[in-house]
Amino acid sequence: MEKDVAAKSLSKLMGYAGNRRVFRKEEKGITSAVQLLDPLVVNLDKKYPISILMLIVHSKKSRKQMVAAGACAYLQKLVEMNVDGAKKLHDSLGHGKLWGVFARP
Repeated sequence: MEKDVAAKSLSKLMGYAGNRRVFRKEEKGITSAVQLLDPLVVNLDKKYPISILMLIVHSKKSRKQMVAAGACAYLQKLVEMNVDGAKKLHDSLGHGKLWGVFARP
């Protein structure tokens, strides 16, 4: 119950760009949000952690931190469970992998 309320509040606060900047700079912020994606965390609506991470996924550094924290594995499970937004976030994390194959001039 507490995690659900905290995640909901944080997702509302992330609407302001200044709060997103502070959240990205916080060392454990992204890691903690990714841990909330774990399907084993019960009584938590997964749309809140997904919305938090969707707001910062456009930053290359944030994407790297999410992948390092294990977001891809959690999101794959959530996609299989048909959780709203999980597929879009999972695809966003994979974005940019194709361009890494090509050499840059």
